[in-house]
Amino acid sequence: MRRTLLILVLFGLGVALIMNGCGSDGSSDGRTLTKKQFVRLTEKFCEDEYKPEEVEMEKYADKHGLLFGGGEPWEQEVLNEVAIYDYVRDKIDYFKSLPAPEGDEKEVRAMIKAFEDGLRRTEENPAVSAEARPGAKPLPDVWEASYKTTGDYGPWLCGQP
Repeated sequence: MRRTLLILVLFGLGVALIMNGCGSDGSSDGRTLTKKQFVRLTEKFCEDEYKPEEVEMEKYADKHGLLFGGGEPWEQEVLNEVAIYDYVRDKIDYFKSLPAPEGDEKEVRAMIKAFEDGLRRTEENPAVSAEARPGAKPLPDVWEASYKTTGDYGPWLCGQP
């Protein structure tokens, strides 16, 4: 009796889920966000990801005798591979997963492109993330576009690599 009741309950739940669209064919669900919601979601994501990434880099630097945030270009390359690249890739994937607020598609695409370009340029030359030596020619700021696009749109913290 209990087994029959359990089967009926599970069957009923399955039917309810199917009727509500669970297990759909993968087509767009029509989900939309306002700019305020988009900014709040992305800023929360970046806040949740940024702090652990920084802690991970500091721990790794301390454990391996590296200078965090400065040091030699090879040190920065190691730290980039440990944490920064994954963080930026996760951020790109997260931004792409959200529907852009209506009318703001261009701004959202610009933020994603800035992240992708900064990541590509940093992977090509990890030394650009190291602090310039005193008296040395300043290195290009590969993240300038991400600072600008996210700062202008709203999720400021997301512009940080």
